[in-house]
Amino acid sequence: MTMGDELLQRYPRLIRAMRKVGMLTESEATDALVEYKIFGIREGFASEAVTHLGGQLAAIRHGIQHRR
Repeated sequence: MTMGDELLQRYPRLIRAMRKVGMLTESEATDALVEYKIFGIREGFASEAVTHLGGQLAAIRHGIQHRR
């Protein structure tokens, strides 16, 4: 089981919220969580869609603010 699969099972509502609010795919949202967990806040590691939101941390924050 990969780290992405583990995070997908552990944080399904957060990933759904990141997808809805940030208009991300499931893999982009999961990759943002994985990259943030492994590397922390770093420039240039995020996909274009996540970078457009302001980076991994900004995408995660948007998801947290809008999850139910």
